[in-house]
Amino acid sequence: MQKKIWLASPHMGGSEQKYVKEAFDTNWIAPLGPNVDAFEKALALYNEVDHTAALSSGTAALHLALIMLGVETGDEVIVSSFTFAASVNPITYQGATPILIDSEPDTWNMCPKQLERAIIDRISKGKKPKAIILVHLYGMPAKIDQIMSVAVRYKIPVIEDAAEAMGSRFRGRPTGTFGLMGFYSFNGNKIITTSGGGALVSNDEWLISRSRFLATQARECAPHYESMK
Repeated sequence: MQKKIWLASPHMGGSEQKYVKEAFDTNWIAPLGPNVDAFEKALALYNEVDHTAALSSGTAALHLALIMLGVETGDEVIVSSFTFAASVNPITYQGATPILIDSEPDTWNMCPKQLERAIIDRISKGKKPKAIILVHLYGMPAKIDQIMSVAVRYKIPVIEDAAEAMGSRFRGRPTGTFGLMGFYSFNGNKIITTSGGGALVSNDEWLISRSRFLATQARECAPHYESMK
């Protein structure tokens, strides 16, 4: 029997309990606060991106990204075929249809040639895709330069699924920062873990602030509790 190779087995560094205890000692059990603020700033700095929103999961980050792009019922969204279901599920949450693109043999990620063929086909049928979800599977960067070239040519925004690619770089630049938005996962099997959680990143301040607003019950800035209807 072959030895099992774990995707990313969690490793405790020793200081985790200290910070959990600190949160209890300071009575800061709310989902947001100074630790989350510091985490967002550290993520932005590490990934060389302007804005970051810490969220409940990578799936939530992708769902919000699709909402930001106005994806709705009847739309089509291109996505890598070789991926986990979470890369596709948010498309269906919005009532849209996933268009699956096969892999190329070098990175096992989305094939740029198949991507362009699919875009041409959908446009010819009057269904220009609303977005492209590019997955960097197992931390391996896709052929980002070629894929972004296709996306720019047809003016289709790219969301990078870098859930498994924290720390990976393409030509010196962090994955998750090439498209309009990118996201990471902090699930138990990811590069770094908070047991659950995720983050949405972008150089567009409005996209991140709006995503954070929606992720916190759309609460308006008022002295009383008021939410957007």
